[in-house]
Amino acid sequence: MKLLIVEDYKPTLQTYKDNIESFNKKSDVKIECIIKENLGEAKNSLLSPDFDGAIIDLKLSSSTTELEGLEIVEEIEKNQRFPIYIVSGSIAQIEKQESAFLKKRNRDTNFKEILSEIVAIYKTGITNILGRKGEIDKYLNNIFWKHLSNSLDLWINDESRSPEDKQKSLLRYTLSHLQEYLEITEDSDFENYHPSEVYITPVIKPRVFTGDIVVNNTSKTQHIVLTPSCDLAQSKAKDILLVDIESLDSGIIGEKISFIKKGKATEEEINDAKSILRKIIHNNFANKYHFLPKYNEMEGGLINFQKINSIRVKSFIKDFNRVASVNGNFTKDIVARFSYYYSRQGSPDFVSDEIYNSLF
Repeated sequence: MKLLIVEDYKPTLQTYKDNIESFNKKSDVKIECIIKENLGEAKNSLLSPDFDGAIIDLKLSSSTTELEGLEIVEEIEKNQRFPIYIVSGSIAQIEKQESAFLKKRNRDTNFKEILSEIVAIYKTGITNILGRKGEIDKYLNNIFWKHLSNSLDLWINDESRSPEDKQKSLLRYTLSHLQEYLEITEDSDFENYHPSEVYITPVIKPRVFTGDIVVNNTSKTQHIVLTPSCDLAQSKAKDILLVDIESLDSGIIGEKISFIKKGKATEEEINDAKSILRKIIHNNFANKYHFLPKYNEMEGGLINFQKINSIRVKSFIKDFNRVASVNGNFTKDIVARFSYYYSRQGSPDFVSDEIYNSLF
């Protein structure tokens, strides 16, 4: 793991070096530190896209009160993609909001704790994915040379679209190919998704759209929007179709969870409840349900297609708050299941014994 350290105070630098050396002896991730002691050197180092993290002091010269290190922080935020730890005695002078990728620590913080935190981020693979030399850049190179190089004439010779429209079309083309690369493993099998990938939060689309999860401002109940996307995209919808999302402690899923937790039934009955619960989670229990996993602030739950409501647009805007969107890949499955549930007609039954006997 390549760690950029921007610090000019020699005793502190020696402490960093000693701690990293000690850390490397015990850790499965080895840290290579690149030290820069002034603003110019630090800026030049950012021309390299190889870093996985940075530890930055704010004051890089004892002869000035300027927070020069802040320039490095802002340069990384603008053009790079790796976590930053600001370790300084001047933390109180900056108002930057902390996040998963920007941490503020005073000089008296245990340095090994900082190293452990940075390594934990590194182990997620985020810099190998989104870093300037990460997996996405590799896939983008493939798309550029293997796919677009054979089809760009279609855009070059298209006189019906403006340059802006062509750019948007190319962006969608690129993203669809990128999605294809990401969905397949090296063994040409399909990847398993993490629950977080089900949701897009906060919502990105400026207006309500199919697959949006909304919460009633009064009852706090959750619902999913299943109005046809074409109506919403063209602003033709006068009503919003909502389907209830039952919470994990209610309905059939809450009943099975409670039954298993109590453990008072026979082993066979408990195993049967576990089997049903697994089927619900994998969405192969019944077509009238679709399971949404719990993740972070998203409560998850069970979409119950039997519980639908149609709300006038004006009432919807006033009474409901959009909290997330379901990823388009999952929304398609939900809409398909919803459509199938209401389109099934059934057929007359045969006399099964008669049909069975006729086979012999």
